[in-house]
Amino acid sequence: MTQPRSPLVAWRTLTFPADWDATFGFAGPLELEVGFGDGRFTVRRAAAEPATRFVGLEVSSGSLQRALRRIKRQQLGNVVIAKVGAEFALRELFAAGSLGGIVVNFPDPWPKERHVKHRLLKRSFFELAATRLVPGGGVRLATDHEEYRDFAMQQAAASGLYRTLTPEPPDAVFETKYALKWRDLGKPLYYVVFERNDGHAEPVPHLERPSDMPHALLTGALPPTSALGKTVLRYGGGHVVLHEAAAVMPPGSSAPAVEGLVAERDGEEEHDARARWLVRATVEEPDLKQQLLVMVQQRQPDEVIVRLETFGDPIITEAARGAVYGVTEWLIANTDLSIKRRSY
Repeated sequence: MTQPRSPLVAWRTLTFPADWDATFGFAGPLELEVGFGDGRFTVRRAAAEPATRFVGLEVSSGSLQRALRRIKRQQLGNVVIAKVGAEFALRELFAAGSLGGIVVNFPDPWPKERHVKHRLLKRSFFELAATRLVPGGGVRLATDHEEYRDFAMQQAAASGLYRTLTPEPPDAVFETKYALKWRDLGKPLYYVVFERNDGHAEPVPHLERPSDMPHALLTGALPPTSALGKTVLRYGGGHVVLHEAAAVMPPGSSAPAVEGLVAERDGEEEHDARARWLVRATVEEPDLKQQLLVMVQQRQPDEVIVRLETFGDPIITEAARGAVYGVTEWLIANTDLSIKRRSY
């Protein structure tokens, strides 16, 4: 079996959905584990089922590092991990009917009533999962939290897309980091399998990956300084926060790039295309948070471009487009620039 170049997947560079055959280097059944902790359960399953491919998702950097060490020690070529949220990854990285099963071991129960909306196993997740599971596939839950178990069962039933089963769990399920912790404290542990039935699930499309970055063209000259302060706006189902704009220094220059938009060369005035700002933005959506950079640059003596930078491989969601919108609208309202064309 060919080991992947790295068990840690740069998921932002993948297609939507991902080509897992190319990532692993071989075809086979595909399983997903959400929140793998230190990776001991994932590694144990992967070692026991070498023909099955396992994808693990985690948002904790510490957990990623611990799991990565385990995978490398075992020299497993059938497991990869990614630092990304579960709902976004399930929707974008997995094709319809591609997953044999989804494992959720000891998720955060969000026990306070006002935090229930943050729980993973709510109806919307079950509906999404139903589109990605193979017929008869299922979501397998292990938890120490009885109320969370009951909540998940109610949400799955409300979707109408699952049969709820309570089989004896595999031994390894209760030998994970958290299971051992709760067992030592004498807490009861629960195991539920939500098996996909033949009910119809509405298809969930994947996000398109545009080749062109969102941008806008404005007519006029970029002013020498920016008064842009923190700005918050709603856009595309999310929130966009514009933090500040900073002038970009040209290579070898000790003066701010925005001090002058015109340079002298051979006795003739010439536009200094290096005059530009960088605007730092945070885009928050229900299942994705991104730190983005928006470039504002004088392209021609009378033309300015506002565009999302490729730095960091941004995911072009509707809210991400809102970062370009927000900067463009601020420029129109606070400078002499006027809109020429929008493409976002």
